[in-house]
Amino acid sequence: MSTWPPTLTPDNSAALLSLAADYALSHGLVLRPTSLSSTSSIHAPYALFPSPFPRHLFDQAIQLQPLYNALYSHVALDNQFLKDVVGGAVAKVDEFQGKLYEMWEQVEKEGVKQPLHLGLFRSDYLLHSPPGISPDQVSIKQVEFNTISSSFGPLASKVGDLHRYLQKSGAYPVANGLELDNLPINKALVGLAAGLAAGHKAYASPNAKILMVVQDAERNAFDQRALDWELQETHNIGVLRIPFSTLHLHASLSPTTSALLISSHPSLPSSFTTPIEISVVYYRAGYTPTDYPSSTSWATRLLLERSLAIKCPTLALQLAGAKKVQQVLSSPTTLDSFLSIGSTQSTLSPPPIAALTPTDASLLLSSFTSLYPLDSTPAGQSALALAVSEPERFVLKPQREGGGNNVYRHDIPPYLASLASSDLSKDPSEPKAHEGYILMDLIEPPKGVESVMVRAGEEVGVRAEVVSELGVYGVALFRRSEEGGKGAEMLVNETVGHLLRTKGIDSDEGGVAVGFSVVDSPLLV
Repeated sequence: MSTWPPTLTPDNSAALLSLAADYALSHGLVLRPTSLSSTSSIHAPYALFPSPFPRHLFDQAIQLQPLYNALYSHVALDNQFLKDVVGGAVAKVDEFQGKLYEMWEQVEKEGVKQPLHLGLFRSDYLLHSPPGISPDQVSIKQVEFNTISSSFGPLASKVGDLHRYLQKSGAYPVANGLELDNLPINKALVGLAAGLAAGHKAYASPNAKILMVVQDAERNAFDQRALDWELQETHNIGVLRIPFSTLHLHASLSPTTSALLISSHPSLPSSFTTPIEISVVYYRAGYTPTDYPSSTSWATRLLLERSLAIKCPTLALQLAGAKKVQQVLSSPTTLDSFLSIGSTQSTLSPPPIAALTPTDASLLLSSFTSLYPLDSTPAGQSALALAVSEPERFVLKPQREGGGNNVYRHDIPPYLASLASSDLSKDPSEPKAHEGYILMDLIEPPKGVESVMVRAGEEVGVRAEVVSELGVYGVALFRRSEEGGKGAEMLVNETVGHLLRTKGIDSDEGGVAVGFSVVDSPLLV
């Protein structure tokens, strides 16, 4: 689709932009303004037209999601794997990961009160089209797998609805392929809420509430509120949305059951009787060091993890989402160790995928790009030399979530040099700072693809060459297999929706919340 998106006259463009903005503002496709006013909103950044995406590769990403759900569930329950992979150099040189790891070890030793884990995941992909290949050889390669605070599902659903509305209403010009059948319905909002509801139901205390733990000054509040409203209206489940920074003032554990209890809070309706028992702790915070400015923050996380509430995610599942785990899993030998384990007692037809097969492993491996360790092994030392001698091939990744953390191309050598300088003051026997990172081949998206991007709160569209990143949402509710079996017993394993983020070709990062991209939807071709 070399002529995409369609060219509009100035009058047609203004009319379409106005209609799209009205739809966005009236359907909750919104953010808080930078002033964080509680009485106003602006539309979220969105693409005016959906972006072409190969249908068979979209289908492949959807097919992969339950396999990834099962894989990361097995990983989270493999204590020795987490000790070997995260508890080694990563935990020693990365203070944040080290504290999460130490807390996980502490809770494991004390005895886990709640055996169920809940994951609301998102696996992110880019199209890979290196020079010299034909269009039918384009593939998808995984960017990362998110196990905590996988956001923008509700807003992604609303952008898909926006594009479908503009097509159905006749607002779009006639264009080859721009048909409803090529605009997949996105049920991410409904599916993610249903995943939280499944956790609540498994907790088996109907009067309990779900606790959504959020950051202060959250501009993306409406993406979160949409889940709150869907849970209340569809599932009759109440949600408490409380900032992580104030949670220590209101949270406690029952001395007899370890149930998580919330006392009076300014945001609670007066009709609520306190203390309120919590069924599920859903983290939309806690994934970045800035969420833990003091020992009080860490003590709050420990209290939540010690509780009977089902955590989304548990510390184990958050550790499993580390970039180092992604790198290690890309090894066929490592991946094979997670095959043919796990179980399900579900009576659903078909049952949730639990035990992965060699065929599943082949599909998973096909989605990996090349990932390299930066540890003290010969492979790590070889990768370190490549990062310095051929930096244009790579991205350097720390163990961080939230966007804006990676180091690209020719910025890598000076960054590694700065890490080496920080090592000079350390004991030579300690791991080097670069061992807390991984190296990944840059994925090469197709060139010459354009979009009209409408930035948050603006009334004009910017036509530019772009890259689109596809995220697929999954839900997993699981526990350790009974009778000493290895792996996870999968109670729920579902694919529930998708997200397309589109950014300018010159922007390496892809996080909507940090201002690098717009929310989009796929036009399947």
